[in-house]
Amino acid sequence: MDRLTCMKIFVRIIQLGSFTAVALEMAMTQSSISKKMSALEKQLGATLLTRSNRQVLLTEIGTNYYEHCLSILNQVEEAEAQTKDYSLKPKGNLRINVPVAFGRKYVVPYLPQFMKTYPDISIEVSFLDRKIDLLNDGFDLVIRIGHLADSNLVARKLGGCPRVVVASPEYLKRKGIPHDRHDLKDHDCLVYTNLATINIWHFLYRGEEVSIQVNGSMQSNSSDAILECVLSGIGIAVMPNWLIQPQLDSGDLLTIMEDFIPTELPINAVYPQNNYIPLKVRCFINYIREAYLQEPVLQSTK
Repeated sequence: MDRLTCMKIFVRIIQLGSFTAVALEMAMTQSSISKKMSALEKQLGATLLTRSNRQVLLTEIGTNYYEHCLSILNQVEEAEAQTKDYSLKPKGNLRINVPVAFGRKYVVPYLPQFMKTYPDISIEVSFLDRKIDLLNDGFDLVIRIGHLADSNLVARKLGGCPRVVVASPEYLKRKGIPHDRHDLKDHDCLVYTNLATINIWHFLYRGEEVSIQVNGSMQSNSSDAILECVLSGIGIAVMPNWLIQPQLDSGDLLTIMEDFIPTELPINAVYPQNNYIPLKVRCFINYIREAYLQEPVLQSTK
C-alpha cells in the first residue's frame, strides 16, 4: 500500500466532500478510491470516515489523523518544492490584494526594488479594504491587517500595527480631554467600519482587556477618510501609528488616554492553506517582511 497516496486521497475526500469528486480529480475509479480508503483504515485499525445522507463525515480519530496528514503532506510538498527551486528562477505574474491606505504607503513604495531584484516577476496590485474570496478572485496572496478568521487560509506575520487614540488640538480645546474609557460616551468617536466590532473599541488597561461602545457623527470604511475628519476637528478616533506618525510628529494630532492602549493588530500575508506556495509568492513575502523590519511604526510593541 502506498501510504502517501492513501493519505492524499483521504485528505482530498474531506476537502472535496465526496469519493466521486476525488475519483474524477485523480483519474481513478470510485471503487479504487474506496478500496484504498479501506486499506488505509485496515492498516491503522481505525474507522476514519462515515457516510451519512450523501455526506462524508470524519470520526473523532479521523479528525486527529486528518490534521496529521495535512502537516505531513505539506512538509513533503515543501521539501520537493524547495529542492526544485534550487534550479528555478522566480518568474510569473503575481496578483496581490492590499488595503487601500496601507498599500499606498507600505506596499507600492517597495515594488520598484522588488521588481529590480526579481525582473522575471510581473505584479498586479489590487486595492480593496473589504474581505475578499482569495481563491475565487484569483489572487496569489493578500495583505491584511487584523486577526485571521478563515481557517482555510494561512497567515504569515509581516509586522505589527500598534494603534493610539487621537484627536486634533482644536477638537480637544472645544470638547475637552477624555481621560477614561467611559468619558468617550460624551465625545464624538469616529468609527472605522471594516473591523469585526465596528463601534466597540477594545483596549489594554493596566494589563487587563477592557472595551467600550462608542458613537459618533461619522463612520467610514476608509482610514484615509477617518484621518481627514480627525484632522478637521470632527472627533476622536483610534488610528494606526503607520498612518498618522507624520501628524503626530507635527502636532496636528495629539494622543490621548495613553493608559488605554488599543488592541494591537497583526499585519499578515494571507494565502490558501492547502496549496503549495509558488516561489514568486515566497519571494515577495520574504522581501516585504525584511523591508518592514526596517520600519519602526510596523513593529509590534508586544
